[in-house]
Amino acid sequence: MNNEIPQGFSSYASESIGDNKQCVAGAASDEDGMNQRPVAYLAQASGKPIWTRTLDLPADTYQSRATHCLRQGDALYVLLQSDTQPEQSLSQTLLRVVKLNLADGTVRAGGDVVVPGAQGAYSALAEEGAKHLRWDNGNVVVSGQYFQLDAPDQRRDFSATLKPDLGP
Repeated sequence: MNNEIPQGFSSYASESIGDNKQCVAGAASDEDGMNQRPVAYLAQASGKPIWTRTLDLPADTYQSRATHCLRQGDALYVLLQSDTQPEQSLSQTLLRVVKLNLADGTVRAGGDVVVPGAQGAYSALAEEGAKHLRWDNGNVVVSGQYFQLDAPDQRRDFSATLKPDLGP
């Protein structure tokens, strides 16, 4: 089990999850500051890592960052925001939730966030704050904004619900 924070790591969120522990979500960049890979780790309240997990890039993406953490029982749910291309004007940002084992950070499940109302080429984003990844009626809820790539100034709010097992 790895407990080293990768070089080039930047934190996007740090959430207290009880038991004197915190979940830290972020990304590690390569030497030139490009090509982010999502990283999540469990730390003691002092900040000392218990385990660190560099997560796989979702399919058809070139970089990704872990931006939100949520604990439920013996699992951590981490929100990934992933880009499809290096050229920002052509790139879509897609959302995915990954379920990790609280004890050691192994990946137990993953599910893509289907953004209601989005069609064709779009980008979605979840701003900072715990309200954008939360529990509601026993389900995982992701909320934020999205826009069609051909109309980037027309942003719309969304809320998407996933089952706790992240299955369909």
